[in-house]
Amino acid sequence: MTYEYFAITLRELGHTVHFFDYLAEATTNREAMNDFFLSIIKNGGYDLVWVTMCDNQLIPEILDQAKKYSTLIAWNSDDDVRWECYSSIWCPHYTYMVTTYRHIYELNKEKYPNLLLSQWGCTGRYNGLSIRKDIDFSFVGKFYGNRLEELAFLQKHQKMTIYGKKDIHISKKEMIHQLLMTMIGNKKTNQLSEILANEAGVKGIWNRSKISFTPLKSWSSDSLQVKARVFDMGLSGTVMLCESNPLIYEFYEPGREFVEYNNLNECVSKVRFLLSHETERHRIAMAYHKRTNSDHLWKDRIRNLFLQMGLPSKKNND
Repeated sequence: MTYEYFAITLRELGHTVHFFDYLAEATTNREAMNDFFLSIIKNGGYDLVWVTMCDNQLIPEILDQAKKYSTLIAWNSDDDVRWECYSSIWCPHYTYMVTTYRHIYELNKEKYPNLLLSQWGCTGRYNGLSIRKDIDFSFVGKFYGNRLEELAFLQKHQKMTIYGKKDIHISKKEMIHQLLMTMIGNKKTNQLSEILANEAGVKGIWNRSKISFTPLKSWSSDSLQVKARVFDMGLSGTVMLCESNPLIYEFYEPGREFVEYNNLNECVSKVRFLLSHETERHRIAMAYHKRTNSDHLWKDRIRNLFLQMGLPSKKNND
């Protein structure tokens, strides 16, 4: 995901990009990986080192040394639940740190002047307007929290196609399979499937779906988030059907560019309405597509960040 969002987009903008999978390397030898990380920054002549924050794979002292040789920027995830216990602790070790939560930025920008505000975006590389919508209602993603129960409820009351990633534990997969079979009562109608955990596979489902179920709860709590998929599927031609979350209103207009629900019964009712009113469904999907294309592409997010950091942002040659 991070390679798709950042490395490829930076190359499309005309930058030379070297990708280093520090997460994988750290699982083998954390200390050796950090030594190598510092050495390539010292000798590579890089204008920018972009790090997607995860855990403690990078050593603070190594980061402190590395930012003497280049501009280090950290992209954060889940700051609504991780800011106090994680991101704020690491912030001083980077030249800049990015949060996607406005309230986190507003509350902390004075204490941490290197904190920047941005948001997830859409790559623009999987435009689904010309793709036939042969899936009425779908979900694609990981199973955690109460998603199993939500999907079982929806499958019982409104047939949907469910896709899970291959990194789901087998017990989880069997659990949702059995739960859906109990609710449906007919194995032939079940459409629980697996897809490869890659961006093209996920976006391929969105591109074929008339309506995409978009749960927004955090992996660690019931708090609602602005997830990457809110923007990532914006050019697919699908309708985003998500839990009511005012945080999204800054980016999309409810009822015009997406559809929201307050409970699962309302979710089912809105699916049925949209499927029986194709003109309205298509209108919302097109408005979602237009707004995403104009306001929420990754290339524009990155150009804005470069502007804030005072770095040159090359234009695409297209």
